[in-house]
Amino acid sequence: MHKSTINLPLLTVLIFISIYIVPLGLRDLWSPDEIRYAEIAREMLSSGDWTVPTFNGLRYFEKPIMGHWMNAIAQLLFGENNFSARAASAFSTAGSAGCLLLLVTHFINRQTAWISAAIFISLFMVAGVGSYNVLDSLFSLCLTAAFSAFFFAVSANNSSTRCRDYGLAGLFCGLAFLTKGFLALLLPVIVVLPYLLWHKQFLPILRWGWWVVTVALLICLPWALAIHAAEPDYWHYFFWVEHIQRFAAKDAQHSAPFWYYFAYLPLALLPWTFLAPTAIRHLRDHLRLPFIRYLLLWAMLPILFFSIAQGKIVTYILPSMAPIAILLAVGLITAYKKRAKGLKWGSVVNLIITAVAAGGFLVFYYAGYLPLESHEYYRPWLAFTALSCWVLCAILAIRASTFEAKISAYAMMPTALFLLFWAMIPNLSIDSKMPAGFIEELKPLVSEQTILLADHPATMSALNWYLKRNDVYLLDGKGEVKYGLSYPDAADRYIERQNLAQFIKNKQQQTDILILLRNLQLPASELPTITRTFKQGRFRALYFKKRVLED
Repeated sequence: MHKSTINLPLLTVLIFISIYIVPLGLRDLWSPDEIRYAEIAREMLSSGDWTVPTFNGLRYFEKPIMGHWMNAIAQLLFGENNFSARAASAFSTAGSAGCLLLLVTHFINRQTAWISAAIFISLFMVAGVGSYNVLDSLFSLCLTAAFSAFFFAVSANNSSTRCRDYGLAGLFCGLAFLTKGFLALLLPVIVVLPYLLWHKQFLPILRWGWWVVTVALLICLPWALAIHAAEPDYWHYFFWVEHIQRFAAKDAQHSAPFWYYFAYLPLALLPWTFLAPTAIRHLRDHLRLPFIRYLLLWAMLPILFFSIAQGKIVTYILPSMAPIAILLAVGLITAYKKRAKGLKWGSVVNLIITAVAAGGFLVFYYAGYLPLESHEYYRPWLAFTALSCWVLCAILAIRASTFEAKISAYAMMPTALFLLFWAMIPNLSIDSKMPAGFIEELKPLVSEQTILLADHPATMSALNWYLKRNDVYLLDGKGEVKYGLSYPDAADRYIERQNLAQFIKNKQQQTDILILLRNLQLPASELPTITRTFKQGRFRALYFKKRVLED
């Protein structure tokens, strides 16, 4: 290869800052996921209870505790804001990239390690999830660290090193379990066990398996016992409902066909999708290497496992992105050394498709096909600008004289898109998924005594987070708080629709009442006189002023 003048490590850090740090606090939180997880952490800090997660003051047993701890720590460090809500996801992505650097530097070389890290942080799926407040980035970090430790362990040449590395694998499996549950124990088994059997290493399974499990148990046991002591029903609900039913039930949430994840992969791997065929083709030269075989199992077996499950969510395959990034790096380096034409033609296709998409935004806008209001005229131009930067990077990739220059151009492609995304979100989405502005309009009407109601946990969480309240009444859809509402001490927090009018009349004698709605239609004829009505997109609010009834 030609000697590169590009400092890829520095560029990778700058790309990370541009995608994951700078825009982190610029857009409002998305409902329901981001607001829900921010609120659970806020309630943890407010109550001082770091054992039992609650949502709107109700028991919330859908996930273990680790992700809530990380979100709470972020709020302690940065305050209760958009940045802190997403900080754990962003820094977890940095941690995963750090694992790749350690792993690939040790088993290949430093150049391939930084190329792998640059590919990883610029993958569409990784960047999208890593700048969004869900638990998947933290879970992926724990698994990436565990899988890395496993390979260090199986490759170690002495017992003390092997003991240390298997112990680290157990540690990270335990942390992964505390983040998302039993999948943390299953996924390493379905990858590491086939690898050991493939290489006829039967003894390590018997010799070290107990050690990994013991360390994982020691990590999990303190909180597992604490939550059992505080809430004895936790493990029954978490195991049977959240794991067994979600995996196997025919009516599982987010049901999708077997091929769902394979259809999504081309989008998840952008912008590297255009070079992936060439990279995969040139991996054949490396299939004899144990490290490459391990990466293939790590990449594909979790995707196959989740493809079998009835319920499917795209973020489930996030742990496969780390090995895919390494495999792409290895394949692309080999392709470049062999002067593969696919590198150039893939970039040409990339340029053409992105240029058409950039122009398409403007054509569709001026033809009246985009769902934008007149004052949103700048949004298509921002999209055009971001995609034009992508096109410019594609041109640089085609003309690059060194391999690292080509890699750098690709890694920079999505940067402008993620930097400007917050300003490109149309009002149609803001008015249905981002209630911060609407709640701000309602704030002057709300005091600590105001009775709050919501028609769904998604609208409930908006009142929780933005008004700092955990006593919102729910009507209509119970959603993910159905289990929490089933406890006797929470039964009065759900109002049946046929009882709503009487509830308002009774409470109206004591204080004001505010109802936030997104889906439920409440005809005025079914309710007492409404003092004021507010509307923003799909969000509506009904305000009932305190009224003292005469004897």
